[in-house]
Order: sequence, then C-alpha cells, then structure tokens
Amino acid sequence: MLNTEYFYPTMEVQIGQYHLNEGIKLDVYSSKESYFDWAKISFTDKMVEATEFKEMEEVNIFLGYEDENEEVVFEGYVDKTVNNGNTLMDQIVAKDEMKKLEKTKITETFLNTSPQEILMYGLDKAGIDKYELNQDLFTKKSIIPISQKNVIQLINEIHRTWNIEERFFFSQGKIFYWGIKPKQKKIYEFTFGENIINMEYENGFWMIETISVPHIKHSHKISVQHPRVEGIFEVYKVHFLVNDKGFPRTKIYFKEDEE
Repeated sequence: MLNTEYFYPTMEVQIGQYHLNEGIKLDVYSSKESYFDWAKISFTDKMVEATEFKEMEEVNIFLGYEDENEEVVFEGYVDKTVNNGNTLMDQIVAKDEMKKLEKTKITETFLNTSPQEILMYGLDKAGIDKYELNQDLFTKKSIIPISQKNVIQLINEIHRTWNIEERFFFSQGKIFYWGIKPKQKKIYEFTFGENIINMEYENGFWMIETISVPHIKHSHKISVQHPRVEGIFEVYKVHFLVNDKGFPRTKIYFKEDEE
C-alpha cells in the first residue's frame, strides 16, 4: 500500500546544463514493443524562447516524492526539437541510450565468430561498456561482412544470420540487455481501493492508472489485486505522464496471458 507521502510528488528534468521543474509537460514511454524508451517534453513556459537544445544533449528525467530521493525514469539524449514556426520551442523528443547505437556505423568483416562476439564489438564502438548478454552457444560463422550498418542494424543482421530473435533494450543504469531480462528485487503490488485509480481493458491489454510509481519498468513483474483480474503479471508497457500543473500519473499495461 502507498503511504500519504505519495500525495506530494516532485519532478526534475535535466537537459544539458538546464534543470527544470515547472513550465513543462512530460510523457515517458517504456514498452516491450520498442527497443528504445522515449520521452516527449512539452514546454508551457516562455523561458524556452531563449533556450536552444542540440541533438545528443543529455536528458535525465526524475520523479519522486517529498522527503524521498527522486528516481530516474528516463536517461537519454535529445533526438529532435519541435517548434511552432515562431521563436518558441514546443517540444523536445528524446531517446534512451539506444540513440548511441543508432549513430554508430560499423564496417567490418567478422571471421569465425559468434553472435556475442559481433555484438560486443558493436557495443564497444558505440561506447557501451555495461551489458548483459544471453550466453547460449551458437555455431560460429566463418565469414560475415558488414558495411555501413549502425549497431541496431548490426543486431538485426545477427538475428537474420543465425535465424534467432532476441529482445534487446537498455534498462535503468544504462545497462544493455540482449536475450535476457534484468533481475527484479521486489514485486510491487497494485490493489483495488488502495493505489489503483482506474483500471480498464483496452485493445487486448489491461491498463492500471495509478499515482506516479517511478520504480516500474517494462518486463517487470507486478502483483494485481482487483475484482476484475488478479495475479502476477509481466508489464508490457509503462507511460509516465505529468500535466502542465505538475500532477503525475503512471499507466501500466499488461496481458493476462503473459504471466
């Protein structure tokens, strides 16, 4: 059960050298259907008139509660900016660490190699030194030429060559995962009448709307106790949102058949 302290949410957005905690709206998405997490930061304050953000500037988004440490819900980089045609900037769209893999091009011929060896080469070129990889044994291929592919395309080429399909993504702490999931220390509980604001069935998914819970990520297990459904489920998608009044919500999506 969530305590009364959760009625006093806090928020901070860091973009390059700027630290913002008002005049913005937030949408942060983390989903199993996408290899990257992304965030949309919408400005409602004229301060952006004198502010210019560039691609690959660091973006960190923190959500929390009064008297508790704020927790990072997004770590990434500016992907693009959107303006309204005048001098005011409307939005920033940011992608997580996967942005580095998109921008790193690989040209190399790999000899007598495994999927993991190719992948570690690509991650090293992209500056990624924290990763957890599926350690299954695969038959080595004698020669694999790669020309001007980014690291995401390289991973897809690995999948095509070995006829496999492994999920890959970054999770908290900027750790890259391929074919395995992060270890989970705690299963969070969501209970009717306590911390579930609303619950609906939408397009094949159950959606729980709750207060801001920055600890939850896609692929986590959660416990749900509700008259309509109960059990342990794997999170398919999470949407963190903060409106222009600074009021946060979290929407958590899961399927009953993905326990």
